[in-house]
Amino acid sequence: MASRRRGRGGVPTQSVLLLVGALLLAGAGGFLLFQNEIGSNTSQSGGAPKGEIGVPVATLDLPSYTEIRLEHLLDPATGQLAAIYLPEESILESTIVDPRDLLGRVLARPKLASRIFREEDLMPIGTRPGIVAGIPAGKRALRIDASKVSGIVGLRQGDRFDLVATYPTDARAGAPQSVYGGPAGGGGRRARSAVVADGATVVSALEARALPGASAGRSGAIVQEMVIALSPDEIPTVTEALEVAKRIDCIPRSGLPSAAPVAEQTVSAAGSTRALRSPYDEPVIDVIEGDRRSLRLVPERALPAVGTGPMKRGG
Repeated sequence: MASRRRGRGGVPTQSVLLLVGALLLAGAGGFLLFQNEIGSNTSQSGGAPKGEIGVPVATLDLPSYTEIRLEHLLDPATGQLAAIYLPEESILESTIVDPRDLLGRVLARPKLASRIFREEDLMPIGTRPGIVAGIPAGKRALRIDASKVSGIVGLRQGDRFDLVATYPTDARAGAPQSVYGGPAGGGGRRARSAVVADGATVVSALEARALPGASAGRSGAIVQEMVIALSPDEIPTVTEALEVAKRIDCIPRSGLPSAAPVAEQTVSAAGSTRALRSPYDEPVIDVIEGDRRSLRLVPERALPAVGTGPMKRGG
């Protein structure tokens, strides 16, 4: 009778192999269970937590007047839509939740990465992208050299302002006249001023631009420019002022909301009138004729009653 082979210590070799196999199977089963648990946790963390909603965000900073495209909303690492999760009750009504509502819309203001979108961040549907998106209806845009306008540096997109140009006068023409109709003062003054832009708007804030063909290090090779919106009839007046005026001043307007805004009409360079609010509860007419300007109080008088008898002639 053949005897079974024994390993060291008298343990049969077959029993050792069976024990090692059982241990390997147990280890493999534990590893698979661990992997399944990790995968389950990962898949659960990839979805929206209970009671929260995924809100789409951009994955890069977007400048004003940009048309939102799908690639602006995709995470380059995963290829999935980027989103942040917010409690459902904290989401405002104006917040854009469906990413399809963003595609093709144009930004009204700059939008930083990972910031949610609201309706007030967007231009009306159908707005064309680019600088034309920031031009108010009925106005025209003009790119100006900011170094020629005193006080315009620091204004931001959407700010409103007026432009006042000061021109040198010819001494042979006599004493200079104020834009309000009176003498400008002492005979030593040889200048006159005029409003050349009324209610202009910043379309694009200050930006540096290199002149075409300018070499590096050349003095004056870089210009600071700003795009502003003007009424159509103000374009030639402003361009002329930029060319010949001795000085142009920017007069910023208040950014506070007005409870009862006064209706304004554009004042043309050729001469026009506009109604202003009077502290005396009587209409005031702002009259501009050429380079002269005056404020005239127009008292309200009741019209005489229409009589039925013959007209009386004055004695």
